[in-house]
Amino acid sequence: MGSKRKAFVHIGLDDGSGDFVDAALELHQRALAELGVRRPATSSEEMFRAALEMLRTHRDWGYTRDEVEGAWTTIVNRGQKGKDTLVFSQALLAAARPEQAALLVDALSGFEVHVVVTVRAPDAWTLPGEPGHDLGAVLATWGAAVKKPQRVHVIVSENPRPTWKSLGKVVGFGTSSLTIDRSPSATRTRPPHLTPAARLDVLRALGTSWVDLLAHSEYDVVGDPALLVPSADAAITPEVLAGMAEHALRDALAEIERLGHRNASLEARLEKVEKKRKKLKRKLAAVA
Repeated sequence: MGSKRKAFVHIGLDDGSGDFVDAALELHQRALAELGVRRPATSSEEMFRAALEMLRTHRDWGYTRDEVEGAWTTIVNRGQKGKDTLVFSQALLAAARPEQAALLVDALSGFEVHVVVTVRAPDAWTLPGEPGHDLGAVLATWGAAVKKPQRVHVIVSENPRPTWKSLGKVVGFGTSSLTIDRSPSATRTRPPHLTPAARLDVLRALGTSWVDLLAHSEYDVVGDPALLVPSADAAITPEVLAGMAEHALRDALAEIERLGHRNASLEARLEKVEKKRKKLKRKLAAVA
């Protein structure tokens, strides 16, 4: 009997270290197909809805159950065709509970399933044991789901380009000609990990625990685990932190305003289209 096809599920962490991956896979889907690697999801939106379905968090994001129902099965069924290696990517899946991760992997029972975790040092908002953010918790959940620690790949990197290169190494494709410079999320500057001085010791201890975990496990680690420990000069004063928060809030409010205008514009256009549709319907009814 021939060996099973491989399926790689990239789950982030939900910390910005790998949120560009799906966009890069979409950007190079034709070139990757020639290399025997395929992204079964037709869009980031479809994969996003599949993640919401598996995590049962659709209501939190404003979706109805009908809008996400069957999304994961549809993607998997599409991937069953052909002989390619499959790659799925959605950072929200890092927060899956054990039974949710097991269900997702079970749907890929015809494949040799691997999980890819991209991670960098914990930031100011990381709490020990928190699903989706604490590497230890994520590895415990997904390691149990795939059952073999060698099929859990941990990519440690602080920047998109080395992360993309390492992903190619894990999955089995070269990235020298597959640039990610045209992917906005990949070229966006990653801010350094800064944290209030009062939390720095906690985060350094957490990062050290991650390093120890990887050193004493059979997980496949790509990159330098030492990067998981925040540097001693990562602390900032409350005044600087307040200033950063103020700027971030101002940017967020500007984005909300922009989206509000965009939504209003789309609603106006939709209203015009609906009026034209009704008018055309009346004319057709009169002709009939």
